[in-house]
Amino acid sequence: MYEKIKNDIEKLSQKKFEIVGRAESAGRELTADEETVIAEMEGAIKALKKELPEKAVTVMGPLGGSSHFGGEFGVKPFSLIGPTGKKDWHSMFGNAGYSWPDKDTNFFQAAFSGRFHPGLIRGAMTESVPSSGGFLVPVEQSARIHAVSLENEIVQPRCYVQPMATETMKIPAMVIGDHSTALFGGFTASYVAEAGTISEADPKARAMELHAKKLTGLIRFTSELNADTPGGMSQIENLCGKGLAWFRDKAFLKGSGAGQPLGILNSGCLIEVDPEVGQHGDTIMYENLTKMMSRMFAGSFQNSIWVFHQSCIPQLLTLSLAVGTGGAAIPVMSESNGEFKILTRPCLFTEKTETLGNKGDAMLCDFSQYVVGMRSNMTFDTSIHVHFTTDELLSRIIERHDGQPLWDSALTLEDGTTTVSPFVVLGERA
Repeated sequence: MYEKIKNDIEKLSQKKFEIVGRAESAGRELTADEETVIAEMEGAIKALKKELPEKAVTVMGPLGGSSHFGGEFGVKPFSLIGPTGKKDWHSMFGNAGYSWPDKDTNFFQAAFSGRFHPGLIRGAMTESVPSSGGFLVPVEQSARIHAVSLENEIVQPRCYVQPMATETMKIPAMVIGDHSTALFGGFTASYVAEAGTISEADPKARAMELHAKKLTGLIRFTSELNADTPGGMSQIENLCGKGLAWFRDKAFLKGSGAGQPLGILNSGCLIEVDPEVGQHGDTIMYENLTKMMSRMFAGSFQNSIWVFHQSCIPQLLTLSLAVGTGGAAIPVMSESNGEFKILTRPCLFTEKTETLGNKGDAMLCDFSQYVVGMRSNMTFDTSIHVHFTTDELLSRIIERHDGQPLWDSALTLEDGTTTVSPFVVLGERA
């Protein structure tokens, strides 16, 4: 049954490509009749894909073997990757996906052409019901796009990453709790005499659930650029990688959690440090930074980094500590070999947080306490019709992922009054 449905889908897809290819070769838009036929074919293809038996759908597992998705076979999980682990495509997903079969034609060339290519159909068979349409991007291109994105990100290279084999995945985590009463939401311990009674403890765990969110990128370019793509495929990969990285990073830093990852600035474990009494707006003071550090969880200090909006740079470069009479002022931010540090912790500058004076323009973060879920499936599609009158093409790339802090709340220390967190920000200065 699977092979018959697969063959029917291939035949319909080939006819669809042939119709589009004829229109493109003639330099015209699709006629009303052609659009009707294509719509009917797409409806038929969608219906056929829904009939595919789930247990027949396999991809290559992380060690090269087959992993079955759904049905009676279950799902073979990928390994969680730590903050210092390798996060290139093959380290996360192994050989999951499919390889482009044609050595003479690049994947993007085939996708841009609008014509039938067996490699595109082969990719469509990797998942039974693709959630967003388009052509599954082969492992080779996915790996290169992902490599570019890692070089341009703040959060993902430093956090936990959970490769996801399914749409959702649960990860165990502790309830942070209150150290004035018990550790980790319930763990207690005490010294007891020989044969003494041990007090019971009840540490509480919770299940974090990652839901793959869809990030869609659009690329608009001229047909002249399309004609030059045999020598410019790396440019397309660079553009896709950097574009996905920018929006993904922004979501991990300040996403709402509604239809997108839960960013640090909107998380329940975030600690906001108030500005100094009488502090002017659009300023950063040394006292702000020291108080932020005092609210950083001690276990996170060695992993913490400062993240500033780049509009903060003039304030930080002129911030100094006064020394007694005759002494030279000491800069708060030091530099060595092009790397900046404040209070021994590295500094990063970005446009993805909030501007100077607003809550979140200055952040102290331990990204090892953040987890990102990544789906291996990346899809790409293109249309010659949306901007037909300007002789331009519109392409779409889709990736699915999620992200959220591992902490559900800030931690109350043993004194019962002080709270700390791996994520601390400076509040708004009016």
